[in-house]
Amino acid sequence: MGNQLDMNLLTAYLKARRGDLGLREAAEQIGEISASTLSRIENGKIPDMDIFLRLCDWMGLPASTFLREPDQLTPGETPAVIEAHLRADKELDESTAEAIAKMVKAAYELGRRKRDAGT
Repeated sequence: MGNQLDMNLLTAYLKARRGDLGLREAAEQIGEISASTLSRIENGKIPDMDIFLRLCDWMGLPASTFLREPDQLTPGETPAVIEAHLRADKELDESTAEAIAKMVKAAYELGRRKRDAGT
């Protein structure tokens, strides 16, 4: 299995690079991205490849900065990885991918609660 995107690192670098710039001003500098999309990414929404590469260019960093091996994932990141794959799947429309991702997250949360309760 290939590398995975480290969203925590991406959002940290993105917020640091943006600094005091407003979302709109930063989005204009990046180009072909809206302020609302930039906000969603800063809040953990996984960007598509084109936007990810634009962000890397804007920050002056190689894309590899934000990639790591799957065995380096921290606990609880699996639903985000699954969501990224669902969003990238051209066979699914956005609402279907979102619905499946929500089900996966809910299943993981239920499993976590059961584990924490000792059931």
